[in-house]
Amino acid sequence: MDKQNKHKSICRQRKEREKQQRIQSILDAARTVFASKGYLKSTMDEIAMAAEITKPTIYLYFKSKDDLILSLILPLIAEIRVHLKKLEKDMSAGKIQDGRDLVLGIFHAYYNAYESSPETFRVLQLFQQKDLLGDFKPEIRSILDEKGRNNVILCRSMLTQGMEMGLLKKVNVFALADIIWGLVVGVIQLEDCKNDEENGHKLKIGTLGLAQQLITEALTRLE
Repeated sequence: MDKQNKHKSICRQRKEREKQQRIQSILDAARTVFASKGYLKSTMDEIAMAAEITKPTIYLYFKSKDDLILSLILPLIAEIRVHLKKLEKDMSAGKIQDGRDLVLGIFHAYYNAYESSPETFRVLQLFQQKDLLGDFKPEIRSILDEKGRNNVILCRSMLTQGMEMGLLKKVNVFALADIIWGLVVGVIQLEDCKNDEENGHKLKIGTLGLAQQLITEALTRLE
């Protein structure tokens, strides 16, 4: 490569890095604003201010506020799926030998996603609010519903397999999957109200640990 082409290549790489850094700064700002103010009350002006850029600059990368929240939530849903798929792979390989490992694996799949990005998880919690769903465009709702539903179906499938293998009591798998997800989301939200993050998440870890224990004991006492 001659000097001129090499220089052009270096410039293109620098511009791409700057673009990705700008996109990431916008996402970081949106995550913070959404988590602190809620989706409905947040404005693109506030996000622009938090990112220290102009509002028109945001629209160079994101079409709308819906587009922004989609860009935040989808990677988190994908991360949860990665953890669940690993657990499914372990089941297929015979590495899950008792119900406790299965239940704890599902709890950990959800909580690990929270640990990797607490603020994004809080944004996902906003999506759980029924009143908020109507404020998303239908196509945005459809995408989030589909991705989230795929994770739920995978969770139910593993729980069903665990019941068929005799690792767990046979109960309503739809209710059980909802209970596990609801516990994780609810406990995180409750303990966050107590500023638990400032204390190293001790309350969340303790409360979720007890919930895991109670559910595991109830489901593995096979009659």
